[in-house]
Amino acid sequence: MADRARRCREAYIVEALLEYLISLLVTGAFLAAILKQVGVSDAVTGVVSSIISLACVTQLFSGLLASPGHPVRRKMLVLGLVNQFMFSTLYLIPFIHLPHGAKTALFILMILGAYVIENLARPVKYKWLMTFVSPRERGRFTARKEIVSLIGGMLFTVGMGRMVDHFSATGRERTGFILCGATMFVVAVLYFLVLRSIDDDPAAGQGPQVSLSEQARALRSLIVENRAFRALLLADVVWKAAIYLATPYFGTYLIGELGFSLTAVSLIGTVSGLLRALVSPWFGRYADRRSWAASLGLGLAIAAAAFLANAFTRPGPARLLYAVYAALYAISMASINGGLMNITYDYIDVRLFAHAMGAKNAVSGVVGFLVSLLGGAVVRAVQARGSVILGHAVYAQQLLSAAAFLLIAGLALYVRLVIARLPRIGE
Repeated sequence: MADRARRCREAYIVEALLEYLISLLVTGAFLAAILKQVGVSDAVTGVVSSIISLACVTQLFSGLLASPGHPVRRKMLVLGLVNQFMFSTLYLIPFIHLPHGAKTALFILMILGAYVIENLARPVKYKWLMTFVSPRERGRFTARKEIVSLIGGMLFTVGMGRMVDHFSATGRERTGFILCGATMFVVAVLYFLVLRSIDDDPAAGQGPQVSLSEQARALRSLIVENRAFRALLLADVVWKAAIYLATPYFGTYLIGELGFSLTAVSLIGTVSGLLRALVSPWFGRYADRRSWAASLGLGLAIAAAAFLANAFTRPGPARLLYAVYAALYAISMASINGGLMNITYDYIDVRLFAHAMGAKNAVSGVVGFLVSLLGGAVVRAVQARGSVILGHAVYAQQLLSAAAFLLIAGLALYVRLVIARLPRIGE
């Protein structure tokens, strides 16, 4: 049994790495580069970048995949395979001979479909894979998993960034993008094979619901009767609002006004990733020793400092402040990324985990998407004024970063003063 659990944990670490590699090529500056090839505006690019948040609504129905007595492994394999191959097609769409509007619509359809499938499966898949991890070691395991993904991701993004830049510089952009798509296809195959090697677990297929109506009653019970869930839901909503208000518009800012190449963006990401890898074990031990609330509160304080730094990032020498933002944000995510998921175990009955996680991500995702539309309106308004406000050069991304700073700073205080004081399961 111990050998079986250890083998599944190791496979889970590899699965997380491969999933991360694909996500890197469909977010941030890489996504901005694809959409630039499609020919969409900066504002539309930001909205498309945040489409993942709208897809989160499907997590409300994730619990339906975990009916009692029906293991989830086979369902996760099918959904994972379809999801990863849909992502693989995105780099080919810019070169399909279609009218501009149809090409844009096809791109949005494919990326939205991929994220819908990914989000539908995420809560149940996470619960399934975490059944092989002892509750006393979740922090340290999460840190090990993230370190492997970060190091692999750093090497991957630097290599892919240099490849795209090389082919762009030699006038062969199409070749570079096709190679990106082929790379994603290979990674998708490996992802499926690794996920297939992980054993099923009967507990992963158990849940309190067997129908949509029973799931709705479970969700209503969480929202109406569970104070801890409402607190966690509010935290997720504020975090997503801050992130999707600002970050979807950083990609075009980097390769546009700030003038960074994809290679430079990848190098900044590499250094930031190294910092995150260095601090991840400490955050994991801290969460296991203290609590996920304590770890999350600290991470949010660091994230607030990151966005404050980015509020002063602008073309010229000050553009180097983006590196400060990237480093602080990466360090904060060593706590926040796993904290927002694992904190659910501290306050919510494990039988309701898929419901709680799905509902949190669905509601906060919709809020995040709506807020991203507000961010797009700010970008359009500021750019229409020539990025000049009251006679001073001010870029939309600076304003959005300042707003994100205020939201995250307030959230850090809320986690520390409210959530950390709630009774945990078993206390």
